[in-house]
Amino acid sequence: MMGWFRRRKSPPADQPAVVPLHTDLHSHLLIGVDDGARSETEALNMVRGLAELGFRKAITTPHVYHDIYPNSPQVIHSALDRLQRLLADHQIAFIVEAAAEYFLDEFFLRLLDQRSLLTFGRQYVLFELPYHSRPAMLEEVVFQLQLAGYQPVLAHPERYPYLFDPRLNLYDDLKKSGVLFQLNLASLTGHFGSGPRRAARALSQAGWIDFAGTDLHQAASCLVLHETMRQREYVELLARNPLRNNEL
Repeated sequence: MMGWFRRRKSPPADQPAVVPLHTDLHSHLLIGVDDGARSETEALNMVRGLAELGFRKAITTPHVYHDIYPNSPQVIHSALDRLQRLLADHQIAFIVEAAAEYFLDEFFLRLLDQRSLLTFGRQYVLFELPYHSRPAMLEEVVFQLQLAGYQPVLAHPERYPYLFDPRLNLYDDLKKSGVLFQLNLASLTGHFGSGPRRAARALSQAGWIDFAGTDLHQAASCLVLHETMRQREYVELLARNPLRNNEL
């Protein structure tokens, strides 16, 4: 692995000590199944990058998006087996498990109806929304997930501009309906733009983040994450929010 993090500077002295994250939720480490790792070398570098950031485990979440990435549990489990064997061959002691990042569409509804969703932890299901328009069926899908015994987890809620307002009203509605929130760490420092940064910081300050994730797609992004994890916003995230990562 590149020696990206071996010359780390110590965090500023006025930053409080917090419990670090040991488990990453939300990444794209499996080789060739979506827009994440394209090769074995890339996957190895991504895992090494996560390890150098302090993670010991990743629950990787390949896209399941019928029109683009129609991944089945069989495809995902096969790719996970391949990655685990690769790590063993290179003597990398890093735990990788797999769930999925489901796009909310009609195909997702069919999978839900069949009770064939990939979960992590306590029947958690990670799902994402369209970026430009709020699905009319969102509340109904949340209800149906819960009715089926699943716990809905919304991927990167800060990245949907139609959800954000200064009073966080729509986020509040989702939280009250039982939706958990998974924040992308790099959103805190503006990697995805000023809108997601503003929403990420507001959600963090409200203490509404349940999981944090790297959403890692390529090894080079570990540099961005390294800088993010040196910032006050990251420390405040860990201090203010009851993150469940280390329970996984």
